[in-house]
Amino acid sequence: MSGDGNGASRREAVALGAGSLMAAMMLDSTRAFALTAGNDAGNLEGLPWANKAMRWIQVAFVEDDPPSYDPQFWFDFFKKTHADAVCLSAGGCICFYPSKLPLQKRAKYLGDRDMFGEMVKGARELGMSIVARVDPHAMSEEAFAAHPEWAACTIDGKPRRHWAAKDMWVTCQNAGFMFDFMPQVLKEITQTYQPEGFFGNRWAGSGMCYCKTCRMLFRMATGMELPTSDDPQDPQRHAYIAWNAEMRWRQFKLWDDTVKAVKSDCFFSPNGGMNDPNKVTIPIVGVDRQGRSGPTPLWMMGKYAKITRAYMHNLPVAGIFNVGVEDHNRWKDSVQRGPELQAWMRGGIAQGFRPWMCKFKAKPFDTRWVEPVTEIYQWHFANDRYMRNTANLARVAMVNSTQTGVYTAGGAPLTAGDNIPVAQRVTDSQNGYYQALVESRIPFEMADDRQLDAKYIDRYRVLVLPDIAALSDAQCRQIRDYVTKGGRIVATGETSLYDEAGRKRDNFGLADLFGCDYVKTGSGVQNSYLTPRHPHDLTKGLEDAPRIIAATQQITVKPHGDAKPPLTLVPSYPDLPMERVYPAPDEAETDIPMAFCNTVGKGRVVYFPMDIDRTFWEVLAEDHLVLLKNAVLWAAQETQPMTVTGPGLVDIAYWRQEKSLAAHLVNMTNPMMMKGPYRTIMPLDGPLTVTLVVPRGVDTKKVTLLESGKTPRWSRNGHLLTVEVPSVRLHEVIAVDLS
Repeated sequence: MSGDGNGASRREAVALGAGSLMAAMMLDSTRAFALTAGNDAGNLEGLPWANKAMRWIQVAFVEDDPPSYDPQFWFDFFKKTHADAVCLSAGGCICFYPSKLPLQKRAKYLGDRDMFGEMVKGARELGMSIVARVDPHAMSEEAFAAHPEWAACTIDGKPRRHWAAKDMWVTCQNAGFMFDFMPQVLKEITQTYQPEGFFGNRWAGSGMCYCKTCRMLFRMATGMELPTSDDPQDPQRHAYIAWNAEMRWRQFKLWDDTVKAVKSDCFFSPNGGMNDPNKVTIPIVGVDRQGRSGPTPLWMMGKYAKITRAYMHNLPVAGIFNVGVEDHNRWKDSVQRGPELQAWMRGGIAQGFRPWMCKFKAKPFDTRWVEPVTEIYQWHFANDRYMRNTANLARVAMVNSTQTGVYTAGGAPLTAGDNIPVAQRVTDSQNGYYQALVESRIPFEMADDRQLDAKYIDRYRVLVLPDIAALSDAQCRQIRDYVTKGGRIVATGETSLYDEAGRKRDNFGLADLFGCDYVKTGSGVQNSYLTPRHPHDLTKGLEDAPRIIAATQQITVKPHGDAKPPLTLVPSYPDLPMERVYPAPDEAETDIPMAFCNTVGKGRVVYFPMDIDRTFWEVLAEDHLVLLKNAVLWAAQETQPMTVTGPGLVDIAYWRQEKSLAAHLVNMTNPMMMKGPYRTIMPLDGPLTVTLVVPRGVDTKKVTLLESGKTPRWSRNGHLLTVEVPSVRLHEVIAVDLS
């Protein structure tokens, strides 16, 4: 920009009262997914309480609570659940303490009472750590009258009334409310109450804002106007994605620095964290996935845990669950029945979440949630030492790709040829392979695509890439080095066909590993099939199947060699009229490859040129399950660290603690596994035989089943420990004490 333009922008910022917003000017919009900072357990050195706090409670106050709520109810509940930390509503759009800031709206019925202070005092007497919840997404009529420039605006520049609270206004994520006013709120709360930390709800804005401040800042940073298109390949939208990510980092840093300036061991933790593995500077993340709705599978809470731990690593991660019914209708005063509450949270605990219960309204009138939540927390406390995980022992990891979701979709209504939004295709591919690994009882983790260097992925034997379309040249080199040294990958669909910004390549970035070159993508394919070619490890279990269904997105490729593929294509043929449902004679059997199994260097590669994982998620065909499972096992070429034989569907996890091992079995054998809520818990009658690979150099001292409390039959042969589990009610844990 010219000097005159920059000067005009500065004058505009002053006219808008932007204040410290000037610190957010002239941003480098290319850094959204290439940010740098430290990330290790050293972040906990000055905050030992954060690592010790295993059980969390959140009480979200409402305005009519102060006159009539019973604080003793909560203190008794904290005590009997052995809660270590509590998150309490403090301020932001509405405050529950006698703030001296004139534009912070006090709760309607607060009066002279200090509800936040009362709860802080009682919790401190129980030895609990305090995290203050702030919510800045709305502001009062008084604040709007004083600072209309703080409001978020629609595309036509009109301020946004709050969609639910009609006497309030939606705040802009980049204007003075966030960058000038909220630091004052955080400073006041820190000085007055000395909390251990802050938790931010709706801190990052409520959608796209077109106010004068946003227009000015974006223009100064990029020289562009704000985008009106949702297409991530539109230059303005592409720049906005990076700019918005950088603005959220600066907002987080300002808030975190503000509280640390008052209390050096305090911190600000955004809801869900910063979602960037290279910028994790917070000691605890609460992941707000409060419950199930629609067809959400039961294992989804565990998936959220894995995705978050992929960038938090060994830092604590808590799973926030709500005792109400979580749906787009948001029935916050309702109550989930016990089986659903317990099943959802136990699935998260098994995969590394610390429980964080959230209750809206401090004056509960329906207390049916108390008993099941107490049961979860008391069980967790009784087995505390087996929950303090130091490492997950899985040897398989599924790659999670933020940039694939953003830059090949970005929430845009783009389609991939069969009227399925691209964003949904990305998610469905991941969910499909996730479901397959759960059903296959293969222990696995998630890996973040922004940390594919050796120190993060070399501990895994296999990386699964479910349609990870967007990979940079550098990321492709990292994967190539990983395979050459002995790592193994399983990839599907358009993996590596796009660069990190979603620009399509002429060929796969990993074509040399896949053993083929890209030709074209065909979508919306109907009535197409696959022919298993025996014998091959990939087709084991399909010996009696002459033909199985194919995927709906098929990639035409040109093989590098003439090796016989284990799967070949039967091209699409008519599905109507019924008299025409048969393939052409020369297409009933072809040599068109639909799976490549290659040895590269010391490693192995499986590539499916189709969205077999997404199609599996859609139809759950068992033949696809067999292929997806066999692909991982052929690639791994080793015994899994945890194997389970016996009936039922179980989600598994295998953890190491300082002096023990813990193998989790979550019983998902229930007709409501794919759609909540659970009506009843249906025990899984075994026996289940579990074989664990025990780290070398340690002896097995004791084996206990934590749910039943019984000592099972077990034996050890070298580094293999075999345990018989008679049954699993909901969540059994094999606890192995080491000596």
